[in-house]
Amino acid sequence: MKRASERYLVTIGTFDGVHRGHRKLLAWVRQRAARAGLKTRVVFFVAPPRFYFHPSKRVPLLTSGAQRRALLKSLGIDRVEVLRFGPHWAQMPHTYFFERYIVRRWRAAGLLVGRDFAFGRGRLGDLDFLKTACRAREMTLGVLPLVRAGERKISSSRIRTLLAEGEVAAAGRLLGRPFSLTGRVVHGDHQGRKLGFPTANVHVPPEVIAPPGVYEVQVSGAWPAPKTAVCNVGVRPTLSGERRRHVEVHIPGWSGRLYHRVLTVVFVRRLRGERKFPSIDALKRQIAKDITKLVPGHN
Repeated sequence: MKRASERYLVTIGTFDGVHRGHRKLLAWVRQRAARAGLKTRVVFFVAPPRFYFHPSKRVPLLTSGAQRRALLKSLGIDRVEVLRFGPHWAQMPHTYFFERYIVRRWRAAGLLVGRDFAFGRGRLGDLDFLKTACRAREMTLGVLPLVRAGERKISSSRIRTLLAEGEVAAAGRLLGRPFSLTGRVVHGDHQGRKLGFPTANVHVPPEVIAPPGVYEVQVSGAWPAPKTAVCNVGVRPTLSGERRRHVEVHIPGWSGRLYHRVLTVVFVRRLRGERKFPSIDALKRQIAKDITKLVPGHN
């Protein structure tokens, strides 16, 4: 049972990807909280609020809200709050947000935010406001530092660019873990089975990035140990003219039903780009070649 006396060091942001930069910051948050005798609470928006104000600037996310919450909890954060930005938050006065949420609901004894953090209608809840408000409430206020990899800042946009280019290994190094997608297996049109290579169609939320191409992957969620597989991400140009993205996994040597199972697909390396083949037979020959490129002994 939650004790009324519990107080928290609260940090607010998007934390998309929960990448190496975020991990270093969260380790710093945990250390500061421990020294102050506080618990940790992370509040994150599933999508950056700027997407609401500038829809044309939307870009794919690295992680779904559920995936991000699980990653944050795995890092030892005591409480994780998930917010979906919309009209309610956009119109909320900054003073109300501070008192109703930061102070009362999230029981903040301290607050850590980014240098450009601002909240409330008109973004009036900026650092200047927080300095005054936190001082009045005898709360500590800190600014999260930047974290770099080499000479460059580690950022979600940098990782997103690498994934769009199929550079899953480089993206994984910045994430601090292999890039992965998690989703439920849904019914497809059985095109893979007709080709002789049955696939599991993994439903990935459309707002989450899925790097286009053909990959060697490790799939878990239905077996005691992960299985090596081929994953195709794309629009299947040889089979259809549709624009809808598919994430399809073929597990060599395995047969069974996976419908409704939640699978995690961990990307190991890119085998090739997706392209249109001159015939179905040419596509089948290429899939067979893709399978021979898998590292043996991982199943």
